[in-house]
Amino acid sequence: MNGQPIPGFYFDAEKQKYFKIQSAAASRDLNLRYSADNIRKRERIERLKDFTTARTSKLRKERVVRRHASNLTHTCIEREIGLKRKSFYMQGAWPNACISGVAEKPESVLELPAQYIRYFDLNPEDRTLFATHADNTIWRHYYDPEPWDRIPPGGCPDPLRLPSGYDRDAYSIELGRTTSPISSLCYFNTTGALTATTIGSDRPPVIYACNPEEDGPSVSQQFTPKDCPNITSAAARLNDDCTRLKKDTVAETGYDQLAVAASYSLILLTRDAGMDWNSKVALQNNSSPINSVGWLSYNTVALGCRNGKLLLYDTRSGGSSHILTHPSPINKIARADDPSRIICSGLANSLYLYDIRSTRSSSFKKGYPTNADTHYNETFFSTLDIGGPMRSKKRRKFDAANVLTCSQPLLTFKHSNMDNPHCDIAVHRRLGLVAAAQDDQTDVAIRVSNIYTGKIVREFKHDPSKRENADRRAPRWVIRSLKFVDSEWNDDVDLWTTWDGGVAKFTWASGEEKEDGNGFEMTQMVN
Repeated sequence: MNGQPIPGFYFDAEKQKYFKIQSAAASRDLNLRYSADNIRKRERIERLKDFTTARTSKLRKERVVRRHASNLTHTCIEREIGLKRKSFYMQGAWPNACISGVAEKPESVLELPAQYIRYFDLNPEDRTLFATHADNTIWRHYYDPEPWDRIPPGGCPDPLRLPSGYDRDAYSIELGRTTSPISSLCYFNTTGALTATTIGSDRPPVIYACNPEEDGPSVSQQFTPKDCPNITSAAARLNDDCTRLKKDTVAETGYDQLAVAASYSLILLTRDAGMDWNSKVALQNNSSPINSVGWLSYNTVALGCRNGKLLLYDTRSGGSSHILTHPSPINKIARADDPSRIICSGLANSLYLYDIRSTRSSSFKKGYPTNADTHYNETFFSTLDIGGPMRSKKRRKFDAANVLTCSQPLLTFKHSNMDNPHCDIAVHRRLGLVAAAQDDQTDVAIRVSNIYTGKIVREFKHDPSKRENADRRAPRWVIRSLKFVDSEWNDDVDLWTTWDGGVAKFTWASGEEKEDGNGFEMTQMVN
């Protein structure tokens, strides 16, 4: 017998025979093996087994399992895949060499005493600053190359309070206003386009796109997503040479591309050759709201969900897949030094470095993982709350079940963010640094770590005199924008951030005297 399905009969693969299926009325109280209910249960078990086998086979083909990370294993893997080894001083002897000369106090760029800045972006070529004033106003601040005429005759007592070039009102223009608070601001260096998204309130959320240099103020395209209660994040596509497509592939028709996290959907905005924006829903009806988006390469988007899942979306094929699981809701996503490594920032003080090729989960036995080298071990559970090792049995079972399917991180960074979904992170791939904004539970405002070792290389603190009687959870104190800027005018790497309601930057401090065109000599502070 070949086992072909026959109506009313069930083929038993073990006995190689057909058996008549007894109806529910005929098999009542008899507990027959081939009753209709038992056959349905058997078929369900077989379907689940086939699905599990197919998924396991697919994962085995797509992933490279990295069992226990060690220095020798790490070196062998990098040698096999041909990764470029970084400087020895940045990984071993002196990992904080690349940021050792940065001043502890920030240099003020733009101050707004009556308002505060939520988000900003910068054009590194001409230093034009785009910022959101208060909740729903977008401004453009041109850079003044000669701000020295505003220095008082007696000189400036504090070198960090020198004119920054953005303080003059004549160089500031209001570009537009939105109907609800702004949730993201992105500037495209290649074409000069500017995009902004709104959260949505009594008005629906919108996507605001314009070209400030050509269109002028209050001229823009606006897109209103359908069936979208809010927009939480947006990210511009990477335009690095290392992430572009090969020359032998089909050329793209669009220039700029923007990924928007629109509640349960992913929206892609593409700018065509006619400089018009076109939108499409790339992914919809996701199982959980999408909190953050980030580009790993020229055609791969990473999506961070509220339930901790991390998805990958391919813009060429239009397919998506669940690749990683974070133990808490994901707030921010950033690519590390390689497209296969990603940094996730979430709630509950979680800031982890993952490898999408190594997504193994923990092996549990009696509530705790059996492998001592795993991240989710007994020490991890003992530091989850104040109770420590004396936590209740119900709480221990809940924690163990919560991280049962979580992926193993390569590195964990010290992070303080228990419940603030707006704290931003920034990654500098060439220097191997990750800067993370901290919440109000600590005096540290920004913590910079090394992405190769996981160690802290620098901490920047707020001025305690300004925060003594202030509400630390006020919007002006939350660091929503954090960026590493490669300065094309002085060949340095600066860390720009929203600071005390304005914009500030942490720059290299040196004892050299710099002279401008007017003969003014400025001596910067030595750290």
